[in-house]
Amino acid sequence: MLGITEIAPILVSAANRLRSLAGSTFVVKLGGSAMEEPTTTKGTLESLVALQTFGIRIILVHGGGKPIDRAMAAAGIESVKVQGRRYTDAATLEIVVKVLGDLNRGIVQTIRDLGGRAEGIADAKAFPLRGSRLMLPGLDLQPVDLGFVGKVDSVDVRAFQMDDSMPVVPSLAREESGGWLNVNADTVASAIAGAFKAEAAFFLTDTPGVLANRNDPTSLYAHLTVAQCRNMISEGVIAGGMIPKVEACFEALDAGAKRAAILDGRNPHALLGEFLTEIPAGTVIRKSETN
Repeated sequence: MLGITEIAPILVSAANRLRSLAGSTFVVKLGGSAMEEPTTTKGTLESLVALQTFGIRIILVHGGGKPIDRAMAAAGIESVKVQGRRYTDAATLEIVVKVLGDLNRGIVQTIRDLGGRAEGIADAKAFPLRGSRLMLPGLDLQPVDLGFVGKVDSVDVRAFQMDDSMPVVPSLAREESGGWLNVNADTVASAIAGAFKAEAAFFLTDTPGVLANRNDPTSLYAHLTVAQCRNMISEGVIAGGMIPKVEACFEALDAGAKRAAILDGRNPHALLGEFLTEIPAGTVIRKSETN
């Protein structure tokens, strides 16, 4: 057990590091196990509240894949995936909007119960993300219709009251006509991180980060560049479900975020660890080794 002599320098170093980040903006995407396990969710939100007390500005983005699956099953609606994305007809969209709205209010209330300040951003009229229908290329080069699935075209940063509250944003966007669009949560986080030129975008997932050996958690890559990641994709080192996670990091960097990181959302304090020490808690991805 560490004594005060050992603990004090660690605490002072962590406090100095946190103070140096005061006023910086970070985007955190909450999903996967980080939302499914109550203890994990609470631990993650506790970390966010702790960061907020040091003046660090957090924008929290959340999805709701598994709760949406359960709500659709209860309504007797089959979930259809097209190229990994949920086909969203009118009935599915209604469920998506309701579930995300309920989750948004629940997350905001939990943050407040933990002593933090948070505001949900789910009001239709003031929703700050504008989007358009996403069409994917098919095998015959014809666009694949995904229904009410969208991409983010613009982010109204003026709609975010960042001085004293943590914005909590569901994975939606509004069409110019006013209708809702179902948007991938990673895409929403990337777009917001770019619009704010965020210090970092953190993607909480169900893996420790990028691994050299997918069966060995100790083979974690702490730092990677975009070029290194692209090579690893072509070589099959980054494969399967890790590809879209890494590509979400690319999107955030391309949009203007300074760095992006994949963290293990199953660890309730992985996010806090990223702020307290110089040692990455997951895999940090940058455009190049010099920035």
